[in-house]
Amino acid sequence: MPAKQTPEIPAAAPRKPRGTAQKPRRTQAMRSDETRGRILDAAFAVLKERGFAGLTTPEVAQRAGVSRGALVHHFPSKLELVAAAMEHVFGIALADGLRLAESARHSGNPAEALLKDTQAFYFSDCFAVGLDMLLAGGKDPALKDTAVAVVHNYRRPVERQWLAVIEELGLSPELSEDLLLLTVSLVRGLGVRHLWAPDPAQVQRLLRLWVEILGSYLAHRQPTSRAAQPCGPSEPSATPPEPQPARRPPAV
Repeated sequence: MPAKQTPEIPAAAPRKPRGTAQKPRRTQAMRSDETRGRILDAAFAVLKERGFAGLTTPEVAQRAGVSRGALVHHFPSKLELVAAAMEHVFGIALADGLRLAESARHSGNPAEALLKDTQAFYFSDCFAVGLDMLLAGGKDPALKDTAVAVVHNYRRPVERQWLAVIEELGLSPELSEDLLLLTVSLVRGLGVRHLWAPDPAQVQRLLRLWVEILGSYLAHRQPTSRAAQPCGPSEPSATPPEPQPARRPPAV
């Protein structure tokens, strides 16, 4: 009789070591968001280097490593692409500004924190690109409206937060707004000048001077601490007050 053949037993699959989590598969939405992010980063880089007039969608697609069809799928027009790129970068600046304004509530020098935030924004590529968009919008109302809307929506919340910080020092809303507007106008003007006549040493010197001026003014205007004020009636003096001369009746 022929010998019985032993059936082959399939080898068991190698076991993965315990505690090793399987890498989650990326969903279509995740891949789409990643592609969108690469396009926005590339678009802002081109805006920074060439301005709105020099931006072309083929160059953006090439830098992002996507096809032109993929770019058009996410952003059908150049204006939509530029608006989304601005919102993307201004959103980051918004989060940074709000975080710094909130931390200023617990700092001993809100004037210095305010200058730090305004300098970070008005000396950034974000502001330079926004300014270029506003200038280019002089002949393109749709572009101008887009740029104004982005700057308004993503910078005003930071300014409102700073206004609240200044008011908490005991200043009136009107005075707080004036001080904030003075600070923003000063730093914004220096930021614009820096675009064609950069002088970092001079900028730092002027900003330090304004920090001293603003800090001194805020300290002077703050109401006296309640802890320093007497509570209840003061103790009578041991020395009687000197008699005051009688007032003459007013002449008729």
